[in-house]
Amino acid sequence: MRYVISIFVLSFFSLTSLAQVDFAARLEFEAKFGESNYMTIFNDEGVIGFRTVKESGFKSQKHLEVFQADYNLNATSIKKLPIRENHDLVGYDVDEDKFYLLFQKGGSISAEDRYIIEMTLRTDKATEFDVSNVLEMELKEFYVMNGKTIFMGVSESLPVVQIFDMETTNVFTAQGIYSKDSEILQLRKDKQLGVLDVLISKRDQYKVKQVSILTFDMEGSKLREVDLGNLDDPKLEIIEGILTPFEDYQQALIGTFGKQRQEAYQGIYFAEINEFGETVKKYYTLENFENFYNYLPEKIRARRIRSLEKSLKKGKTPDIKPVLSTREVITMDDGYLVYSDLFMANNPRYFPRDGMYANSMYRINPFNPIYNNMMFRDPYLGYRGMPYNPNFNTFREGEYKFYAAQILKLDKDGRILWDNSVSLPNNVTNNPSKFGEISLTGNKLHYMYLEDEKLALSYLYDGEVIFENEKFEIELLEETERIRETDEYSLILYWWYENNYLLTGKQTIRFQDEDGRQKTKDVFFLTKIQVNGALFDPEEK
Repeated sequence: MRYVISIFVLSFFSLTSLAQVDFAARLEFEAKFGESNYMTIFNDEGVIGFRTVKESGFKSQKHLEVFQADYNLNATSIKKLPIRENHDLVGYDVDEDKFYLLFQKGGSISAEDRYIIEMTLRTDKATEFDVSNVLEMELKEFYVMNGKTIFMGVSESLPVVQIFDMETTNVFTAQGIYSKDSEILQLRKDKQLGVLDVLISKRDQYKVKQVSILTFDMEGSKLREVDLGNLDDPKLEIIEGILTPFEDYQQALIGTFGKQRQEAYQGIYFAEINEFGETVKKYYTLENFENFYNYLPEKIRARRIRSLEKSLKKGKTPDIKPVLSTREVITMDDGYLVYSDLFMANNPRYFPRDGMYANSMYRINPFNPIYNNMMFRDPYLGYRGMPYNPNFNTFREGEYKFYAAQILKLDKDGRILWDNSVSLPNNVTNNPSKFGEISLTGNKLHYMYLEDEKLALSYLYDGEVIFENEKFEIELLEETERIRETDEYSLILYWWYENNYLLTGKQTIRFQDEDGRQKTKDVFFLTKIQVNGALFDPEEK
């Protein structure tokens, strides 16, 4: 067989015996460094891995490889399916027990050059669907809900959302979106209610930014329209926003705001929306963030705080510089956790849009039910649900320097419960996506990211930083094996569930065969990582 599966699962450990970073399970597939990596998406059963691979030899024919693994990374065999000639994978999503993949011919934007594969996960049955009657568009997002696919893109320089019924082949166009000077800030599907939320902004004749929420059923009929209205200060406007799920007939919109037509961030707003579409807004600036400057060295922090106090005494609210981007909003029983990145952007293609930075250029949404489904960009795969196409590598120019992860916890009424800041290494990167992955279990918050082939972990308990940026080597589970080489650019870290992360990538492993001879193997691996910052002992470092 062309592939080899190796599964190593640790025996059960009691909570008291766990290390703060525990490599709990590992799954390997034989894969050459020059081949494409497996992409992953989470579902109720665990994780799905998939990729497209060219046939060996001089043939250009590609095939799709798909496998499933449970929460302990016990995997099925790889299912292989042929792909139409000259077609690439451009979108994917999970709905119930089915996995959907969207393929496109080259760089075409014609619907006639696209088709969908529906794979029933329990039986591996695969069915193809033609989508030629969908509008011609430059595709930006692809979702599936209740057996209907949702296409969001740009057609003739205007945003458009269409819903395609795979059973009847009918196409429904969401009304009120396809208009001049409009921009979709977020697309959110609500599986429980069977509706689609579209957060949209547009400029009126006076160049004032108007933000509204449009909710549609799965036949494209508009169920509600909520106008967020202007902010209390007419010189300020919403930059970006993240919608929370409906709870008790209420919903919230949370994100950054700043000065009109300037790259001047002021803080974070909280807009509570009731069942009648009425909104109540709250604003949080540097005056409200007691620990915003905690990422700085002590002397610099003290100077910043003194400068802030002087400005506030003069009645001025200082700008937040350089860029503050809200990455995630996690809905909890007692409120909301808001994670934002503070970073600098130096990129000729990273341009202000409507006077503000283009949010969809650098955000990512992990595929998990407690997070909202958002149109964010992934550092490796492209938009969530939209695989990254290496043909567009030249568009990822520029440099980004991340200074801090700003974390804010609000109660259901928008009162600040705590805020804090986690310092980041200030390394220059060409990756504009969110910097780290948050795991939240009760009062324990873990924040982890990759740096130089190592894992960097920070831990907060009830809003207090216990430790930050502690480095951990990537480990194997077999004592007789050693890592000979790791493809750093293949590594991707995801938060998976509870206090568990998933690390994927390629490595060359040195091992002994049955005769005791040294050998190597090239593998693509998935490693489940459990974290528990409460067990950290600074005396051991």
